[in-house]
Amino acid sequence: MKVPDKIRSNLISHQVDLLRYEAGLRKDIRDMLVQLGRDLNTALVGAGLDTPRTDWQRARMRALADEAEAKIKETYGTISEAHLGEMEGLVEVSSAGVVTAINEALGADLLIKPKWTSEQLAKLVGNTLIEGAPSADWWDRQAQILTNAFSDTLRQGLLRGETIDQLRDRVIGMDLPGVDAVGKVDLRQVPAQGRGVIWEARRNAEALVRTSAISIAGEAHLAAYEANADIMAGYQWCSTLDARTTPICRALDGLRWDMDWNPIGHDFPYPGPTAHWGCRSFTLPVTKSWEELAREAHGNSRMAKELDKMGPGQRASMGGPVSGDLTFQGWFDGLPEAKQKEILGPKRYDSWVSGNLKFQDMVDQSGNPLTLEQLRAKSA
Repeated sequence: MKVPDKIRSNLISHQVDLLRYEAGLRKDIRDMLVQLGRDLNTALVGAGLDTPRTDWQRARMRALADEAEAKIKETYGTISEAHLGEMEGLVEVSSAGVVTAINEALGADLLIKPKWTSEQLAKLVGNTLIEGAPSADWWDRQAQILTNAFSDTLRQGLLRGETIDQLRDRVIGMDLPGVDAVGKVDLRQVPAQGRGVIWEARRNAEALVRTSAISIAGEAHLAAYEANADIMAGYQWCSTLDARTTPICRALDGLRWDMDWNPIGHDFPYPGPTAHWGCRSFTLPVTKSWEELAREAHGNSRMAKELDKMGPGQRASMGGPVSGDLTFQGWFDGLPEAKQKEILGPKRYDSWVSGNLKFQDMVDQSGNPLTLEQLRAKSA
């Protein structure tokens, strides 16, 4: 395999690890929202609203709305703080991970891992915008959306004369066979009429976790590339093509930019590390050729030493873009069996071998999560 294609393969593997990490983070945050749903349910049942519409009932409704607002604000504050800490750790781990992946493809430690201060980590996370706003602002917005939805649903239900059970269904979600009504199931398994406002809160939170993790990791990757600019010749967009790839990512796949982000052979501006919510694409570094680096290595004993470690095949194929489209299935099929088992987990691997695992389930890493420390160990 040529060096550019090996770099792409290694970075796809790193991207899958990121998806496994964000799957674990989504679960942790979902569990917090599950508990929030239970707390709101307890408050609703104990609020004493099952009385005729009177001033007393309206006072109880206002008290319940205030209690819910405080609990929602507290929960989302905890989520935001935990998420911030995770994202700062992710910057450090992910920037090291891409350096490890690229050096492995080169057969030499040409790239150096960035060193981060706590101030730099906080700045990168705080400055990474998701649809124009940092993730902390999005958590505040989601808390307000849930607070408003809870109050509106409560008010509308009481005006209709609904029972406490009916109010509970509107807020928390209907009890369905085999489904925990406060969130322990894929939303796609629950019909729209069975979803309460907590279901929608969970959906919004999961989308934010995924997009923010991939966006912030992408910014960390760019920081690692910029720290090794003497090795680089430019950048290339990589979308692992499959049925879930969006039209914008299909259009961007394979496009290149120089080190100053000027388009090469096209007029698409660089969209940033992600092109849309839930984006799985990433930016590939295009390295200089071995000959270019060898000429520039005079006076740089470390680089010269590492260049000497590279074999003839790596020297000859280093530099330039990757060699064409690549599907996720095609990439996965080319992996060693041990790596396939690691990505899918033992049970899903057996299902894949027997032909019982759908492609969507291969891409979804919800059942095979990684913690930040596990990701750190893989990136060392």
